[in-house]
Amino acid sequence: MKKWSSDRWISVVAIIASLGTLFTIIYQTKIFRTQQYASVLPYLELWNSNSDDSYRLILFNNGIGPAFIEEVKILYDDSIYYMDPAVFTSEVIDPIDSIKGMGHSNIKVGRLVPAGEHINLVQVIDDSLNAQKLRSWFSGGDTTKVNIPEIEITYSSVYGEKWMIQKYGTDRPVKLE
Repeated sequence: MKKWSSDRWISVVAIIASLGTLFTIIYQTKIFRTQQYASVLPYLELWNSNSDDSYRLILFNNGIGPAFIEEVKILYDDSIYYMDPAVFTSEVIDPIDSIKGMGHSNIKVGRLVPAGEHINLVQVIDDSLNAQKLRSWFSGGDTTKVNIPEIEITYSSVYGEKWMIQKYGTDRPVKLE
């Protein structure tokens, strides 16, 4: 058996140290990438805000990054409507007797919801009758309704990660892919 020289031992130790350094760099890169993705994470939530004479369906971005709207759909009576809640309200829920005094903001594919911002999707202020109409549809306050509209919003982060939030589905965004 041939003895190893000190040069050979030093070479083996150098290779092992280089491999350790390589694995450390790969691990640090993975941690850095995870930190980058987390630093721009959007976190959309749908909230109801109501009082006796007012109602608002609000979309909040409680994340630390912007949300890019990819898709908005409403599931109702075994149908899928690719429209935002304001259009759905006026065209599907109450097309003949539209809700008087309803304010709204449309959300469409491509819209940006900045971090820390909110959008009043539909609202009625200072009108108890019409506020009750909206409340019964979007907050589940009317227990006589068998089927209430379920809102699904798919959105993405700056890095293209896709998420979905559902009103009356999940309580928090679900990561897709």
